[in-house]
Amino acid sequence: MRLTSSGLAATLRRVPLFNDLSEAELAIIGERVTVRRYDAGMVIFTEGDRCQELLIVQEGSVKMLKTAPTGRQQLISIERAGNPLSEVPVFDGGSYPATAQTMDSVTLLRLDADHFQRICRQHPEVALKVIKVLGHRLRRLGKLVEDLSFATVRDRLIAHLIRLAEETGQSTPQGIEFELIENNEELATRLGTVRELISRNLGRLHGEGWIEMRRRSVTVADVTVLKKEIARS
Repeated sequence: MRLTSSGLAATLRRVPLFNDLSEAELAIIGERVTVRRYDAGMVIFTEGDRCQELLIVQEGSVKMLKTAPTGRQQLISIERAGNPLSEVPVFDGGSYPATAQTMDSVTLLRLDADHFQRICRQHPEVALKVIKVLGHRLRRLGKLVEDLSFATVRDRLIAHLIRLAEETGQSTPQGIEFELIENNEELATRLGTVRELISRNLGRLHGEGWIEMRRRSVTVADVTVLKKEIARS
């Protein structure tokens, strides 16, 4: 599917890589942009596949996964609207370093790799934005390596619960309440462990009074106290 000219500029303008370009420059990019839609749970590409195009999330969420020979998976990131999925292999000519799978209904913008490289050569500001994105990814991967190497499963789980409380929680008389939308298997993939350890540590945190769980609803009585629990580990 190819973008219509009427919606072209508005669509590309929402992509951070392109939002500083002129209408004429956006039109040049749009000449080669196509759109593809995916249902939830579909694999967009698999780790090791050859990369031939830049993919950018227009709508929806995509999880990036690394898979060990044993079949165990590690969640690398979740990419949402405006984020590119394949900027590294687009430039180095290599294969996809991870598998991309949709979390919900997803719309992707697709741009031929060779054409995108020409755009970066002609418009250095786009190349600089790509470098900024790559820098952000490098910092995020460095933090992931640090967490997996030095933090216990309990600490990684507590840190994740604190992030959810601060980003999505609602204040109640009992504390900060939020929905734990991921099941224990998905949490294990995110935190680099196995489902049994997630279940065990959630149960312990509940039993010790750090959190209260009612089905998928979690209440943290005091986020500050919970942060101190990590610091003491």
